[in-house]
Amino acid sequence: MKNKLQILMAGVLLFSLAQIGRAKEPEISGFVDVLCQGRQGEDTSFGMGAFEIDFAHEFSEKICFEGAVVIEEGAAGLGQTLVDIKLSEEEKLGVQAGLIDIPFGIDYQVFATPDRKLVSPPLVTELIMDGGWGDTGVNLYGSLSPLNYNIYIVNGMGEDTGDPVNQDADNNNVKTIGSRIGISPEEGIEVGVSYARGPYLDGNTEEVLSRIGCDVQFGLGRIKVKGEYIIGEEDIPTAAANKQSGYYLQLLGEATEKVYSVVRYGSWEPKGGDGTTKLTLGLGYELEENVSLRVEYQMNDEKPEVDDNIVSSRIVISF
Repeated sequence: MKNKLQILMAGVLLFSLAQIGRAKEPEISGFVDVLCQGRQGEDTSFGMGAFEIDFAHEFSEKICFEGAVVIEEGAAGLGQTLVDIKLSEEEKLGVQAGLIDIPFGIDYQVFATPDRKLVSPPLVTELIMDGGWGDTGVNLYGSLSPLNYNIYIVNGMGEDTGDPVNQDADNNNVKTIGSRIGISPEEGIEVGVSYARGPYLDGNTEEVLSRIGCDVQFGLGRIKVKGEYIIGEEDIPTAAANKQSGYYLQLLGEATEKVYSVVRYGSWEPKGGDGTTKLTLGLGYELEENVSLRVEYQMNDEKPEVDDNIVSSRIVISF
């Protein structure tokens, strides 16, 4: 499987390089954000969020490249960096190869800070999807009205002291396979189901990680609603399987073209353990076309009880 994936990715890249003679000028964009956060009972502090530079290069109408360099917490790394080949018109069929924001559920659509209307991600993204699943491999995508789909083969999440983490290089010789299928019964409404399964331990292909989820998003005038439910499981050697589940529901209301408010409720629960819930209230203001301010208040409820409610604000500058 490893050799086949490498051959497939090499073929995609070689095909793309063959189109360089028709290339257009590259585009460069990006963003930077500054965060101010105060936890109950602790001092408020300022900090730099992410600084990202994005590159986009169109070789032809069917072949393009996009890449992102991200500096966060003093460390530099890659964001989504891939070659995208459209195999048919109007994106009805295409393939991506590289480092991909994995299309599991719908939160992957707002991994980038400018796209997320709140300061923090949902609980399920933090605790079940390792803060946001990015992985290296190949993704086949397309649409056939009213359906859209993604089918991917990637390295899969690894593990660190027993906990799954994202990885750029594989740690075993079997890949993770996953898919998301969405259906839009009417314009502005989409329901999706996602599934992923693969090994995650060093050199061990018997112990596997699995994720299954469902999602929904729709709009009602100036109100946008979305939510997800995810179940996760990891087989742990010499121990019982680690199972967990969680969900969130988010409502965003646009007061004007520049002002909006957000309410999100999320819950996470491990099997046989104490769970946690989080109610997040947020306000956003578009100061200028490429400058926005977000403020949120997180009310956390967990066992044992801890006074850890958080007030956060973030200013995002895009360029």
